[in-house]
Amino acid sequence: MRLSELIRGMKKTAVTGDTSLEITGVTKDSRNVSEGSLFFVTSASDAYLDDALERGARAVVTDGDVDRPFGCVVRVEDVPRALGEAASKFYGHPSRKMHVTGITGTNGKTTTTYLIESILEAAGRRPGVIGTISYRYAGRTLAAPNTTPGASETNALLRDMLDAGITHVIMEVSSHALHQARVEGIDLDVAIFTNLTHDHLDYHGDFESYKASKRLLFEDYLARSRKKKRYAIMNIDDPSIRDLAVASPVTMLSYSTRGFADACLSSCSESIDGLTLTISLPGKKIPIVSPLIGMFNASNILAASLSGHVTGVSPQAIKEGIERLGGVPGRLERVANDRGISIFVDYAHTPDALENVLSLLRRLKKGRLIVVFGCGGNRDTAKRPLMGAIAARFADEVIVTSDNPRNEDSLKIIEDIRRGLEGKAARIIEDRREAILEGIGAARPDDVVLVAGKGHEDYQIIGGTTLHFSDREVIEESLHVAT
Repeated sequence: MRLSELIRGMKKTAVTGDTSLEITGVTKDSRNVSEGSLFFVTSASDAYLDDALERGARAVVTDGDVDRPFGCVVRVEDVPRALGEAASKFYGHPSRKMHVTGITGTNGKTTTTYLIESILEAAGRRPGVIGTISYRYAGRTLAAPNTTPGASETNALLRDMLDAGITHVIMEVSSHALHQARVEGIDLDVAIFTNLTHDHLDYHGDFESYKASKRLLFEDYLARSRKKKRYAIMNIDDPSIRDLAVASPVTMLSYSTRGFADACLSSCSESIDGLTLTISLPGKKIPIVSPLIGMFNASNILAASLSGHVTGVSPQAIKEGIERLGGVPGRLERVANDRGISIFVDYAHTPDALENVLSLLRRLKKGRLIVVFGCGGNRDTAKRPLMGAIAARFADEVIVTSDNPRNEDSLKIIEDIRRGLEGKAARIIEDRREAILEGIGAARPDDVVLVAGKGHEDYQIIGGTTLHFSDREVIEESLHVAT
């Protein structure tokens, strides 16, 4: 595509050089530059400019000064927005040609994407997913380096999905992605808000800044979408809903597990084996039996059902899609065994998520509740004693171990957690494998064991090294040893 076409409509402050250049790609990562690329860079970093020039960048878009011999230099005030606009245009505006749903919130995003994906498949649609666990479409599963990739990568992925015949895309949209404008250039049909709790404050600084990033999905991206019919699907059980503004022509729809809403519960019973519920949608009631457990999953089911409803999916397909989803990797993922123990792997790595899971399992358990967990290094330190206090309050036995210590001393992280245990006796086992073996080995029939924090992850980061490590694999190993 000609540079002149790519930058047409872009809010520019200056253009120097030849705009008739042929552009072969757009990127903000100098490592991804190839011959003929248009390179986007903030503050005109000399090192990145040199790298991009050496790799063959033909032109650059920046908010700073450039004294390198690029064929053209385009100056803008907002580099991330310019990148999103150019990436969308370069790949043929793929989001405008598919139905796109973006989901944001601290917890529940991943499970909700799996539910919507299953509903759409049951309805005969062809869904694609961009999320924390993987990017999935047309029988392909790709590793997900980020929950939400960058603007150029996202638009390239959407183009591939479109070319593969995908009709509907479900995206998890992280607070980092919103703050960094990674969803710029994507036209949304639906945006879903699940909840907002303590997380990522190491990045955002405080809760209000974190909330402000989440608001962008509704108040900026959905509001600017070119789609004619747009819906904001909001969890009105969460108090942060008061600070999320939705204006016409966007239609706001609500869901609640506690009271009346556009999607709510007519009945619900829960056990350690799953949920039996009747959901109420506008003009219809749908009975559902799901192996997912917990009221937070009932909330996720409501969000997904309401999304299916506004997308035109039949009640039968909504029911079938929800009931056929046996589980989500690392989200209260059940590990089958013949010892009479209920064993779950869960990604709970925030205070709210851990409290939700432990309070649920405590309510449903017949025997003891054993939890094995740790906290990640080089991340929000304030949540560590909070999670320790939650484990002490809800679990009968607590085993504190390492998570992904990264460049922190794992024993220092464990000590931060222990400060919140409020005098409750806990076993400290630094080695995560040994901690899991200990937890499973201590369990008796009717006990519940929760291994929390890493969920679907199949690695552990210690120092600068990434090692293969799967909680589920270690649990299965321990069960084999025990038998």
